[in-house]
Amino acid sequence: MGESIQAGLAVLRAAAADAPRQAGVYFFLDQGNEILYVGKAGNLRQRLRQHATTEPSGSQLDQRYGLVRRVVWELADDEEAAVWREAELIFALRPPFNANTGLRATDPIGKDAPAPYIVVREVESKLAFTLEPSVPADGKAYGCFPHLGKGVASRLGIACSDGYTALLRLLWAAAKDGDHMPSAITKSAPPSYKVAAPPSDSLHRFLSGTSPRWPRNSSKPPPTDQSSCSRPYAATRMPYYGSTPPALNASALTDCVTTYAPESST
Repeated sequence: MGESIQAGLAVLRAAAADAPRQAGVYFFLDQGNEILYVGKAGNLRQRLRQHATTEPSGSQLDQRYGLVRRVVWELADDEEAAVWREAELIFALRPPFNANTGLRATDPIGKDAPAPYIVVREVESKLAFTLEPSVPADGKAYGCFPHLGKGVASRLGIACSDGYTALLRLLWAAAKDGDHMPSAITKSAPPSYKVAAPPSDSLHRFLSGTSPRWPRNSSKPPPTDQSSCSRPYAATRMPYYGSTPPALNASALTDCVTTYAPESST
């Protein structure tokens, strides 16, 4: 085993001994404090101990052990919260040793597709919702929403797209616009949809993330639509609309609870 890997595993052993037995996310950093890898754990001490006792196989992923010189962790309320936080951080930071889990679809030349904005316009007494790659000159734009849109296969992406579609279904149900749900909102994250709903300050606050509450006059689906809307209603209660992309970078690590870096390795 090379000296660099031994040094990295020594950092991990020391960090594991100091880590709490709590849920959280952890970060491997190199000599220059660049993030190598982000992981999650229900028990940080146990998970770091597993890393520290790994027998590197020579795989590309195991190369991270030879580079790690510092460990940082951030506590979470529980393992489920750690899962969501890990997904958010991987999306924002793109660590080199984390697998690409379908964070965004690609455009025709292979680059990441732009994160969409939800744009709402008043059109012929209806609200027209569209997903657009930039802020237009007209209408109200919300976002951007990096997890929203077709082709986003991450857990956050699926949940956010389902939540957006659930919002449209509830607006349709509240407007009582027909007996059969339109096919456009039977699919995930439709690129455009019009609904016969009046403009609403509470809807604006909900979409802008300044209020987690569903619009007051639409707190529950109409009784006749309970079967088709109960699941979407639950989805819209999730806090994805308040999760527009944060300014996440290496400096964000200063907010973490504990860091570990032996003096000999800095």
